[in-house]
Amino acid sequence: MKTPWIVFFDLDGTLWDHLDVTATNPPFKRISDSVISDSRGVKISLLPGSVEFLKWVRAEGGIISTCSWNEYDKAIGALETFGLVSIFDFQKISTNPKKYLLMVEVIDRLNLDGKNVQQKRMFYIDDRDIHFKDVKTRFPELTFFNVWRNGTDFEVIKKGILSIIEEK
Repeated sequence: MKTPWIVFFDLDGTLWDHLDVTATNPPFKRISDSVISDSRGVKISLLPGSVEFLKWVRAEGGIISTCSWNEYDKAIGALETFGLVSIFDFQKISTNPKKYLLMVEVIDRLNLDGKNVQQKRMFYIDDRDIHFKDVKTRFPELTFFNVWRNGTDFEVIKKGILSIIEEK
């Protein structure tokens, strides 16, 4: 059996191009496979490679959790409209900006289920680093990927994760 690993995945600016889905006005309407709009016509587009990356994590046996600072109903509504709710094992979306607390909830749940994820096999992907210090204080061995910065895209992240999870 493979050792468990988990990806904590931000939504705004990471999965989709909108930087604050909480500021939108549902209901959402699907325009295409990669674009939805809210009731005012504000468009939200999936970012290149984001869904393919999540499918890769799933295919490789990784656990996936959202980790988003948003109003739950709006973020879930967008995920449902895109048809992406089921790709995540956990939905951790909260207006509390302390993302490490969302991560603790998931890790505690996995530990209860007997899937003890080692910190060095935890990955956090976000387009901003404002939560990084608190997350790293709680999980010092976690690997953070600041997507879209300094050439870091999902292919770079995939290679970084593989270098850690591949069992020798």
